[in-house]
Amino acid sequence: MMDRKKEIEQADGFIACSAEYNCAIPPALANMLDHFPPASFKHRPIGLVTYSMGSGGGLRVQTPLKAMVTDIGMFTVPASVKVDFVNKKFDENGSCIDKNMVDYIDRMVAETTWYAQAIKNHKQTHGLPSISS
Repeated sequence: MMDRKKEIEQADGFIACSAEYNCAIPPALANMLDHFPPASFKHRPIGLVTYSMGSGGGLRVQTPLKAMVTDIGMFTVPASVKVDFVNKKFDENGSCIDKNMVDYIDRMVAETTWYAQAIKNHKQTHGLPSISS
């Protein structure tokens, strides 16, 4: 896990892909986010992709996931992706057959990358915000 901590701390941003698990964050994802200290994630963007086999596209997991990642210091990019009927979006070889979904994911990745680079550049020139008590 220490190797994962170093990878997390060195990342400029994140993309999380999550199923909807009983209208909540899957326990494995919540455990991973809880395992590392919030400072490991702080001041970095995260793009979200959620999915379900129904019409909601994982919408019910987006709200608690956004709250959780915000609480540990990340911020979600505006272009989140919700994949409904995920079982119908891929062919038998695992290739995506939904052009709109690919376009949404491309937009979210581009936005996450843009924010990650912007924040990285800002940190290099201005540092992190100082918090006085």
